[in-house]
Amino acid sequence: MKLSGALGSPYVARVVLYARLKGIELAPVQPEGGIKSSAYLAENPLGKMPVLELDGTCVPESAVICELLEDLHPDLPGLEGTPLERARARTIARIFDLYMSPQASILFRNMNPATRNVAAVEAAQLAFVASIAYLEHYVVAAPFAAGRTVTVADCTLLPAFAIFRKTIVPLLGTPDPSLGCGKLPAWWAAMTQHAVTGPFLQEYDVAVDALLQSFRNR
Repeated sequence: MKLSGALGSPYVARVVLYARLKGIELAPVQPEGGIKSSAYLAENPLGKMPVLELDGTCVPESAVICELLEDLHPDLPGLEGTPLERARARTIARIFDLYMSPQASILFRNMNPATRNVAAVEAAQLAFVASIAYLEHYVVAAPFAAGRTVTVADCTLLPAFAIFRKTIVPLLGTPDPSLGCGKLPAWWAAMTQHAVTGPFLQEYDVAVDALLQSFRNR
């Protein structure tokens, strides 16, 4: 298996962390020429990361790749619990992808005050806060997002929250979902202490710093 992408991306990090939970070391490789190169687009016309190459087939989309890893290695489950608990984990990941991530993307693109679209930021801030409330409703923090074990829900939220804390929270004043007294802050605290996700978070922080520095150098 070959994973193409940069670890600083929360979507790439989702796959790397999910694989690590299953005992699989899957180190991402930067695609030569970048994700908009003709070679990369020939494999993945979506032009996004990550992509997992397996037996000559390229699989895009981080959520789909995690499902593939689950199918390939069912003996190392990353979605434990009852069917309803597994459904909750998938729901949490889905809420991030459909409701939180699009707003975060708008906010990320408007961090530069010189080019900021104030109206777009204000609308995205409101929708972002709403998405935090959606997650707060579904996350159980017992102690992890969907229950007693770390699942795809945790692998989805952890890198995203980490990059939010370094970008849109300090630069735009976006509410930090990892702070306060609700279930999300309790979940975040549990993730920082977990034997796999705690060290991964430290590794990911370094990757995000490198990614942000590359943006500043452009």
